[in-house]
Parts: sequence; C-alpha cells; structure tokens
Amino acid sequence: MRKQFLMMSLFAAPLVAGLMACDKGLTEVNVNPNQPEAVQSQQLFTNATLNAMQNLRGSTFEHGLGALWVQHYAEIQYAEADVNLPRGSTVEGFWNAIYSGALQDYAQILKQSAGGSPNITGPALVMRAFTMQEMTDLWGDMPFTDAWQGNGNLTPKYDAQSVIYDSLFASLTKAATTMNGTDPAMGAADPVYGQVTGLTIAGQTAKWVKLANSLHARAALRLSNVPGGKAQAELVKALADPTKLIASNADNAFIAYPGGTIANPLCTNWTGCAGTRDDQRISKRFVDTLKVTGDPRLAKYAAPTAASLAADATPCDSTYRGFPNGINEAGKATLPKNSCRVAQGKSGTMGLADYSRPTTTIRGQTSPSYIMTYSEVLFIQAEAAQRGLVGTPAQAPALYQAAITASMQQWGVDAASITAYLAKPGVALAADTPTALKQIAYEKWVSLFNLENEAYAEWRRLNYPVLVPGPFAKTNTVPTRLPYPAVENSLNAANLAAATTAQGDVSISGKVWWDK
Repeated sequence: MRKQFLMMSLFAAPLVAGLMACDKGLTEVNVNPNQPEAVQSQQLFTNATLNAMQNLRGSTFEHGLGALWVQHYAEIQYAEADVNLPRGSTVEGFWNAIYSGALQDYAQILKQSAGGSPNITGPALVMRAFTMQEMTDLWGDMPFTDAWQGNGNLTPKYDAQSVIYDSLFASLTKAATTMNGTDPAMGAADPVYGQVTGLTIAGQTAKWVKLANSLHARAALRLSNVPGGKAQAELVKALADPTKLIASNADNAFIAYPGGTIANPLCTNWTGCAGTRDDQRISKRFVDTLKVTGDPRLAKYAAPTAASLAADATPCDSTYRGFPNGINEAGKATLPKNSCRVAQGKSGTMGLADYSRPTTTIRGQTSPSYIMTYSEVLFIQAEAAQRGLVGTPAQAPALYQAAITASMQQWGVDAASITAYLAKPGVALAADTPTALKQIAYEKWVSLFNLENEAYAEWRRLNYPVLVPGPFAKTNTVPTRLPYPAVENSLNAANLAAATTAQGDVSISGKVWWDK
C-alpha cells in the first residue's frame, strides 16, 4: 500500500495540473503548464525528499565514497575513491545536486509556508536538518545561513560547523514542539510516513515528532568529544520523552520506492536491476569480520557469490567472499590465485563472480532507503548511558543488547539465531570494563550497514574498529572528510579561502570540527 500511495502522490498533482491547463484562456497562452511559477509546498516536499535520498543513499556518492572508507564496500572496477583519490566530478556533483536540489526546495517550503501549518513546515525542517547534517559531516564548514538567497547573494559565506549544528538543533526542536494532530499536513505527498495505510494526521505528525527527536539525539551524540557539555545538554532534550522517539522497527524512517522509473538509488546503478554497472562488492574486511564473529546478518547483507551458485561449484568457491579495499586496476593482477580451486581442476583466476554483491533486499527496485532506524536510537541511548551523559553505565548493557536485537529483527534474523549470537563470548557487554565503548562502536559499525554516511561519521567519531587503507592507497590513513569542490574555488573563492583558514587542513586527511 505504501508503494501505491507513493505513486499516487507523485503523479496525481501533474495530472490535475495538466487537466486544468486545458481550460486556460488566451491571455494565459504564454504560460508553460509544465513549468509552473509557483509550486505547492507539498509537491516540493515530495520532490525534495526523493531527491535527497536518491543522492544521499546512492551508489555514486554514499556507496562510492563513505561506504568504501568505512570498509563496508569495495570497488572492484572503478577504484579511484577506494585508493583515496575521489574524482573531482563526483565530489562536485554531490555538492551541486544537494545544494541546488533538496536543500533549495526545503528552503522554498520554509519561505512560502512561514506562518502556515506547522505540519507542513515541520517535516521540511526535519528533512533539511537530516540532509544538512549529512553534508556538513562530510565537508565541515559550509554555506548555510547565507545560502539560497537567490540572485541577491551568489557568493554565500561559509558557516562554522558549530553554527550549523546549533541551527540543526533549533530546527529539530521547533519541528518536534510545533507539529500537531489537527492542522493540515503533508498527507500522501509525504514519501516517508504519508504512505502508511490508515495513518491519521495525528499519527503521521507523531511519527515526524519521533524522527525529529531521534535525529536530534543523533546530532547531539556526534558532539561527544567536543568540550563544553553541548552533547549532554542536547541529548537530555532529545531523549527526555521515550514515547516521542523512534520506539520500534515499525517507526523506522525510510523511503519505500514503487519501482520502475522511481526505484531504489542502488538499483538504478546495478546491472540486472535498472542500472548498467556492476562495480561494487562487499568489503573483505566486513565479510571476514562477520564470519569470525558468526554474525547471522552476513547472509542478510551479502549475496552468495555467483561462483558458489554455479553448476560446477566446488567447496573452494566461497559462499560469501569480500573484495579487498584499496586495490587499483594494476593491483588486481597481484591478487592471490585461488590455489584450492586450481587443485580442483578449475582456473585460479578470481573475477566478478567470486565476490559478494549486496543482497537484492538492499539493492532491489523497491528496497527501502533508510533515514534512521530503531536500532540506531538504542545504540545512541546505550552509549549515552555508558558515558554517563543520560542515564548510568549500569543501563548500557540492556540497551546495547536491545540495539543488536532490533538490528537483527529489522533484517529478518530468526529469534534463535539472535539468542545464539548474544550468548557468544565477547558479545555481552559489561559496563564496568574498558572495552565497553569499543564493543558499542563495533556493533554500531555492523548495524549501520546500508546507512553508509552514518557509519562513516560514527567510525570517525569513535575511531573503532581500527581501519587501515588498502595496499595501493595514495594516503597513509583512511580519508576523514571530503575535499571542497573545484567550482567553489572558481565561483566563491573568497569565502572558501576564509573557511579553509578557519579550519586548517581541508584535504581528505583533515578533520571536521567534532572529529577530535
């Protein structure tokens, strides 16, 4: 039903506009009905949110940058980013697509609907905060308060990341405290919650309040290493009322794609779905780690290798095999031959068929793109308790165990396997041990698979698990931020120079403000 309503919301408005255009008089003959001068906020919101998720959760940007550097994925054909040399065109494309797309639309909604229904501006505030946090966590200082002013200001100043975060907290607080169950709402134009069958205005806005507070907690914990107590103050606000947080997997925030021309952004990349490329595989580091721990999510994340499913497969053709990070085109010739397979009378040369793709549950046409999950909220609460920011360390083990359970349930792991995993040595959390934060960090790294920008940000904040560049990497460390696009140096050079001076190292080896 979610898919059906999404299709209706996307295509009903253009259909109505087209029918109305047939009744226009001669004085309006020069008005193009396909490019209206004014677009309703609800239509803008649908477009902005789909645009944001297509870019933030797609193979080109998220899976082609942060996912490689956090070693969930590896590039098997186009290795530039995996050897820490991201293409300038990729970086610039990401920057331009979000700034002139989703963020521009959200800014327009907030401008034209100011003073109107808080149930219209609320979701726009939430999604703008979500999108802007993902951007600033990749680049650091960025144009924000001075951006989207139209022709009056084509060279916006850069805001410090701390200023941007203050604005995110304010926006999320405003959204969470002003949305209500009576004013007009987004309805079916909301591609996140408006597609849930039978959801009333009160139910829809309650979901958005939960997402607003949960994203507030995400942003607050990101500041855990920043002096001054900001993280704790904002966490206390965000976590004050458990009933106004994502409280089960039923509350998970995601886009459910109808398929076809509006498909999951990973699907639009992959051959065999809607795309033409087949260049990414699950990382060897990730696959091997989950094999060692016996994590049942491996089968939910990684598809069996094509070689293991072939008619002539032997025990040497691994069911799950990850590709090593940091291997360039020339380096592939140095990959070890499969001597076991040679002994079986087969070629020892490894190819595309020998490494695991993500499952079709992740990259199918109708696969969801997640904004935030219940599991992440529980991990936030577990770490907040462990650090004594909200709650006490004694509360952390139960929250940590619930977070792992929620992650496994989200991916369809059966109850017996969950129980067996939680009972494994090294999984159980003892709050009074020095390894507690590392255990939380590790399990969060696993659970944030397919939320790659978040996994990348959390790895940089927590510095765990220990990740090292691949053998052909061009830097000695894993990248810790994105470089600014060249277009900014051409069109906004003075403000970029000021931001660079304020931050110091803005290369891929530099750090954003909260990464201490």
